[in-house]
Amino acid sequence: MFKAAVAGPRKVITANRLADGLVIFIGPDRTWVTDIADAVTFADGPELDAGTAFGVEGVVGRFLIDPYPIDVTVTDGVPVPVRLREAIRAKGPTVVYGDAERAKLSGAVS
Repeated sequence: MFKAAVAGPRKVITANRLADGLVIFIGPDRTWVTDIADAVTFADGPELDAGTAFGVEGVVGRFLIDPYPIDVTVTDGVPVPVRLREAIRAKGPTVVYGDAERAKLSGAVS
């Protein structure tokens, strides 16, 4: 079940890109990145509010869907999601699908 971020920990803003459904994060200089290691972290308050507002701009521009903050710890300079759900989203799918699945299946068929 989805649980909202809580006050205190650092945050990153995540969403899904509409063009391909990939998980994205706010990166440096108001860009969107697909690797959480490149994401910018936010503190609670005006900093987080500004990041959230930038996410909403992407929804209005029909670039992304459902931006929201997630709690992270920072380990060796890299944001690491606190919740398992967000760790899975950040690392990618736990099963092979899409182009990778087609390639796997076509290799198995002789």
